[in-house]
Amino acid sequence: MNWTTRLALPLLAVALVTSVASAQEMKIAVANPVRIFNEMQEVKDLKQKLEGDRAKAEAESKTRRDKIQSLQGARDQLRVDSPQYGDRDKEFQQAAIEYDVWTRITQASAQRQQKQQMLGTYQKIEAAVAEVAKAKGYAIVFADQRQDLPENIDPIPVEQIRGLLSTRNVMFASGAADISEAVIAQLDANYKSGK
Repeated sequence: MNWTTRLALPLLAVALVTSVASAQEMKIAVANPVRIFNEMQEVKDLKQKLEGDRAKAEAESKTRRDKIQSLQGARDQLRVDSPQYGDRDKEFQQAAIEYDVWTRITQASAQRQQKQQMLGTYQKIEAAVAEVAKAKGYAIVFADQRQDLPENIDPIPVEQIRGLLSTRNVMFASGAADISEAVIAQLDANYKSGK
């Protein structure tokens, strides 16, 4: 979808809603899902937990690598034609294969967990946006995903500037229309109460 289409769709939606509901006033808000995600307490706590899990996995990985190096060293001290060399080589190979399998399983499990947590968090954000919007009487909430443009655009290729501009789906929103702070507060309250 090109940038003109991405820009036209929200404008078309607003025009359509305005024409359909011309008899009543429609309140429209924006919320910044990236800001909400980064500032909500549950995500901050989750990042700390993930960092702890990563540190534990790295410690386990180091322990396993050290064991492999030790087994390899013990094997390499033997002559290749000695009877013990075959046994030591088998232990070394088995530990190396087990490490490879453990690494793959650990990485796959961590990625799956992160995907589930990301999806669950996004669903919580959507629910909190709906809750705040209903409470404040907003009929529509647009996702404001504008990225800040750098001060110096000289080193940035034209295509990248075009890409940054095309992701800006909200051209203007007053501070009063931004419900991001209220959504963060709602999410933090839900998290604190165990919802």
